[in-house]
Amino acid sequence: MRVAVIADIHSNREALDSVLARIGQEGVDAILNLGDLVGYNASPNECLELVQGRHVWNLAGNHDLALLDPERAQHFNIIAHQALTWCRQQLRPEFLKFLQGLPLLRKLPGSFLACHGTPANPDAYIAYHFQGKRVLNDMYKHSDLRVCFFGHTHRRALWYRDIRGKVALRQISPAPMQLSPEEHYLINPGSVGQPRDGNPEAAYAIFDDEDFSIQFKSAPYDVSGAQRRILAAGLPPYLAERLALGT
Repeated sequence: MRVAVIADIHSNREALDSVLARIGQEGVDAILNLGDLVGYNASPNECLELVQGRHVWNLAGNHDLALLDPERAQHFNIIAHQALTWCRQQLRPEFLKFLQGLPLLRKLPGSFLACHGTPANPDAYIAYHFQGKRVLNDMYKHSDLRVCFFGHTHRRALWYRDIRGKVALRQISPAPMQLSPEEHYLINPGSVGQPRDGNPEAAYAIFDDEDFSIQFKSAPYDVSGAQRRILAAGLPPYLAERLALGT
């Protein structure tokens, strides 16, 4: 099975259009969306429409949850809070219902798990060694889990735990990266709608469970078009500026 893995769309229609066009040429069996469909950018309804009616496994992210429960949004920074408040006012009722039905965790066919932040908490990050080690050590206790896909950080990552218990990051390569059946992995495809790794292109990944490999990819998109939408919506200009920088 070949699966396209995407995360953190954040209402960026232009980025999602480009990624879905690329995925359409990949011959995948399904798309795994790790959450945060809303927030930051100016096309929430359009993006939610695009991830329905397809073979897409959707999860809820912390922004999706905060849109449904404004109390959660009180912990966001002021710009993220403003964007989510605007999004809540724009969202069509059928998409609100769609978000309400999204799971926090998904067990995929085989030895694979998917979440937004961590399997235990959609608000938690896997960005530092101690965080990756904690999640990988928990996975090690479950013999049926080898790979956990996660998002939330907006940065690509491939963490591994080897047979000795060593936890580390592998350097990302543009070529398909072979995984070992003896190791455990945490895989972040990066962000579609607001990358933060210095590359403004929309990020995604292709996972092949037969080859047991992952390939990190990116798609250029109409950044200026997304910026114009943000400014026309009256959202904070910084949200438009950062798209061109990949930060």
